[in-house]
Amino acid sequence: MTGPASAGERAQPTAAGEQYEPSPFRNRRFVVFAAGNTVNNIGEAVYATALPLLMYELTGSLAVMTVLAGAVPVALLLAPPLGVATDRWGPRVLVVPGLLLQAAAALAMNLLLRGGHDDPAPLFVCALLLAVGGTAYRTGWMTGIPGMFPECKVRARGTLNSLFFASTLIGPLVVTAALPWLDYSGLLWFNLLTFFAPIAVWAMGIHPPPASPSHTAAGNATDGGADTGTDSAAGGSRAGAASSKLAEGWRVIRDDHRILAVLAAQIALGIACGTGLNALIVYELGHRWALSAREAATALTLMNVCMLAGNLLVAQRKRFRPRLSLILGMAVRTVSLLLFAVPSWPLFLIALALGALGQGAVLSTAVMMRVKYLPAAVLGRASGLLWLLTGAAALLSPVVTPLLGNVLGIPQTFLVLGVVSGAGLWYVCAHAAPGRRPSAIRVGREGSDR
Repeated sequence: MTGPASAGERAQPTAAGEQYEPSPFRNRRFVVFAAGNTVNNIGEAVYATALPLLMYELTGSLAVMTVLAGAVPVALLLAPPLGVATDRWGPRVLVVPGLLLQAAAALAMNLLLRGGHDDPAPLFVCALLLAVGGTAYRTGWMTGIPGMFPECKVRARGTLNSLFFASTLIGPLVVTAALPWLDYSGLLWFNLLTFFAPIAVWAMGIHPPPASPSHTAAGNATDGGADTGTDSAAGGSRAGAASSKLAEGWRVIRDDHRILAVLAAQIALGIACGTGLNALIVYELGHRWALSAREAATALTLMNVCMLAGNLLVAQRKRFRPRLSLILGMAVRTVSLLLFAVPSWPLFLIALALGALGQGAVLSTAVMMRVKYLPAAVLGRASGLLWLLTGAAALLSPVVTPLLGNVLGIPQTFLVLGVVSGAGLWYVCAHAAPGRRPSAIRVGREGSDR
């Protein structure tokens, strides 16, 4: 937990009466926390790069690689119940247990691989436990941000998101640089060690504060007594109680037009700009534009750098203007998808860069809006539901995009994806108008505009 912010570090009002937050990097505790979190993220990026390559080297099977990759979306199913746990007992209950579960699963996987076992079933179990531990850990620290850094909670969340994107760039570079000295299994041992960086930060006393009695009461309470009746009718069953708590999280999402707007944007981007689009871009770089593997990798690196830049443009502003960021980001992403259909290499390259820039801005805006607008008492379960919905949308991308490509052709597929993104842009413009406020439900002061 952090000490009280100094007068110079507290959120300051602008001339218009709004508030802006100081840079989280002025808080030494945040710097240490972010460093440990980033080391862990780099290890996971190394793991995500090295494991598929190792499995291809061992088995030569695309099916095995696909099965292991499926562990991450399966783990997303646990996001809502994990969110309920954080709202009830506080984020501390998930952080260290999640990290230890990841470390144990990584150790088991490494020992299996070291012993020459490449059977997909036990490896999938290890990968699934790794993904579950990661989901628990991320749920814990994300919901703990407002309590750890209350003076800059929105910018802290956005900055951590930017550092995560930076780690996705650094991870493959670490793999490339370390392979001459370490094989793929050695890189997986490196990933195991990185799980202990956040644990060391925790041991230094930098972690979410204990859940206060009022927070626990709010997490267990229901809105207006409606859920209490439901629980009584269900005979006090735990399943009924958990269901009612998730229903309360959904009501908070449903009753806030701002959260619904960013949810619509993320669902549209998940379908139109997920892994299916990435595969389509890689195909076009090699097929239509005849780039070599090295040239295509350079183009993809440019895309990733631009996505990081889009994150930073939103996260590092003193004033957080979510509506403007959402509209501009979605507009740029939509136009870029339409430009992909034009048979011009300069326009394709421009679309590659600008689309990633816009998408990065939208993703950064989304995570910051959750911290700013979701009430603290339901932050865990509401965030879990949002993760589940956006994750489900992202799973449609590798299914829908190849199907459209086979039926319509590549240029027409880009146009359809542009229409999907444009639908998300239309919803944002129509439902994120300034001056509107969430209706009905209120769970604590943090849910209101500041």
